Amino acid sequence: MRFVILMSFMLLALGAKLSAHDATPIPVAKPKYTVKVSTDGATVEATKPFTLTFQIDDANTGTPITAFDEVHTKLLHLIIVSEDLSVFIHLHPVYQGNGVFQLNDVMLPNAANYVVFTDFTPTGDTQQVVRSELAVSGAQSTHAHLNSSSPEVSVGDLKITLDATAQFTVGSETTLNFHVTNAATGVDVTNLEEYLGAAGHLVILDPAAQTYIHTHPAGHDMAAMSGMDHAVTATPLTSGMDTNMNYGPHLQFEAVFPMEGLWVMWLQVQYQGEIYTFPYVVEVSGEAGAAPSAHSHG
Repeated sequence: MRFVILMSFMLLALGAKLSAHDATPIPVAKPKYTVKVSTDGATVEATKPFTLTFQIDDANTGTPITAFDEVHTKLLHLIIVSEDLSVFIHLHPVYQGNGVFQLNDVMLPNAANYVVFTDFTPTGDTQQVVRSELAVSGAQSTHAHLNSSSPEVSVGDLKITLDATAQFTVGSETTLNFHVTNAATGVDVTNLEEYLGAAGHLVILDPAAQTYIHTHPAGHDMAAMSGMDHAVTATPLTSGMDTNMNYGPHLQFEAVFPMEGLWVMWLQVQYQGEIYTFPYVVEVSGEAGAAPSAHSHG
């Protein structure tokens, strides 16, 4: 499987999704669990591979967490973003047992400070998101500077347009409508493939990377929680049907933004065996009825 990379945004799509599984903001750094992040060397250098290890323990007892639920086909979803939000990386560390996950051959594209979101669900508990930080040798602190641009973003063969006429307001459920077309011809794309149990995945962060939202298209997430290989569970009504479903050209997501201002979003879809990642920035108003503007992150 190949991954399409939009280098003009310094955007890396090296894996799959996170796993916040509803449209509401997920609090990070919950006290119930601790995640110790370590590397195989004393320092991390840009463009050089290294190993990341995650130790997940009970915050009260220090006991390793040994059982995790598979959510969207993975036990742990890892999101890494640069401090200025110009880099987005989505990966899946491999479980080693006794609360330890490991990821080899990680490479970061530049000397920057990075924010790491570890997203997991201990068996018998709810989804947990823990925020950590990772510094690269020679990094200087730089914050996000978000510039307005078009709601249309093209990556490889696809163009996805965010409907900028919707109303994005604080505290209310916001509908995000995307339209998928062929970047060269403008023809609607109707054969997006299932990606980790859903038609698409949308990760949303505030400019300080403190608030984390992950949501999926409405009605296109039928087998996401089961980790099944197809999008429809066989029932008497679906028996004999082809359950390898296609999606598009319209994808609709729901999200609740807790604060006004600019929010950075990364939409991920799968098309012809490739993972595509599309960056956006939307402006959320504090007043009901105000129309938003949609931007791409340059």
